[in-house]
Amino acid sequence: MKKRTWIMIGIGVVVAVVVIGAINNQSKASAQATLSSNQIGQVTRTTLSSAVESSGSIAAKDDVTLSFGTNGTVAKVNVDVGSQVKKGDVLAKLDTAKLQLQVARAEQSYLLQQATYSKTVQADPEAVTAAQAALNNASNAYKIALHKSGLSGDQITVSCANLDDAKQAYDDAVTAYNNYLSDWRVQVNGTYEVSPQKARLEGAKAAYDLAQANCTLARQGVNDSAVKSAWAQLQQTQANLSNLTSPRSEKLVVARAQLEQVRLSWEQAKLSLADALLTAPVDGVVTHLNIKVGGSSGNGTAIELADVAQYHVNVLVDETEIPRVQIGQPTQITLDAITGMTLTGKVAAIDPAGLLLQGVVNFNVRIDLDPTNAPIKLNMTTNTRMVSESHANVLAVPINAIRSASDGGQIVTVIDLQGVQRTVAVKTGLTEGKLTEVSGDLKEGERVLITPSARPAGFGSFGGG
Repeated sequence: MKKRTWIMIGIGVVVAVVVIGAINNQSKASAQATLSSNQIGQVTRTTLSSAVESSGSIAAKDDVTLSFGTNGTVAKVNVDVGSQVKKGDVLAKLDTAKLQLQVARAEQSYLLQQATYSKTVQADPEAVTAAQAALNNASNAYKIALHKSGLSGDQITVSCANLDDAKQAYDDAVTAYNNYLSDWRVQVNGTYEVSPQKARLEGAKAAYDLAQANCTLARQGVNDSAVKSAWAQLQQTQANLSNLTSPRSEKLVVARAQLEQVRLSWEQAKLSLADALLTAPVDGVVTHLNIKVGGSSGNGTAIELADVAQYHVNVLVDETEIPRVQIGQPTQITLDAITGMTLTGKVAAIDPAGLLLQGVVNFNVRIDLDPTNAPIKLNMTTNTRMVSESHANVLAVPINAIRSASDGGQIVTVIDLQGVQRTVAVKTGLTEGKLTEVSGDLKEGERVLITPSARPAGFGSFGGG
């Protein structure tokens, strides 16, 4: 009996162990079956960023429109749409035969007028010599006429005593003034009108005129036609010489104005010739070509050029997000046309005033791209991420692994390899895409439970992408 009793007890223990093991296995299988109906995420270590996202298109630094400055027939076009050009390159030109002829004629007119002006300012030495000879002849003729009239000459000598001295002083003043005018700087600046030399000349002229008037009164008292005729001739030759050696100020002003007028005509002709060439003002690429050889230069835009020294993107940012955008902010740019490529850039400008579009206020933001060898083209569609904050080397979990706790905090459920679950309280940080930064009793590589409805209310305030 005793032996049988122990045998029965042993059998019972074995049965119990088997039953318990079966129950445990069934529990684990049930747990695994439960887990398989849910998604399981993982705790990862990564870098997360908060960014303002928008879209735009590739634009050039500047769009340059070029037009001919004069009318004519297009003689040559050196570029096509898409041509890369350098600053100073000749892009197109007109037939310049007529324009060159106009320049040559205008230059000749200027040279002729310059010679006329020079003769006005400073008389031709040969003309002065001839006028002086005529004056000497008239003076001798007058002396002969006086002698023939039988006058003693004493009466006239007394009245004309100061005339020779006044004449010499006047001649000296004329010479000094002409020497002063020969300086080209004086001719350009026009300072001769207020110069000491001018004042001296005017004083000497007044003294000479007075002495001459006194002498004339004495000579007019002589009733002799031959003497009067000789005296009139002497007066005329003296006036001719004075006009040559000392032109009146108004005559100088007119001469200088005429010279400037023909000079401006020459400059205009040269400008018209230069306007027959279209040259690139910057390095760039030709985007539009509106002319062809043999056609008219027209009145509109001939060539459009894009300055591609610096590409940029213009995007619109909602007023609720514009406070997160700052000058210099790093930006990531992707292209719809080129997958797998991310360009970089920086925020370069933010418009101070917003635009009201369909009831929403947006601000224009310009993003300058960093230099790149990527095969980008103008107007390609872009997606931009203006990074406002970045956290490196942080733990993150799928956003749907985070749930609200009864105390108002956040929790995640960690699942070990045996399917055992534990709840961990966490604090959240930045969110980028489907990942959210967390801190708490978590380790990289641990599995976490994900449920579709796990995202807590108001979760968007923790960061965004």
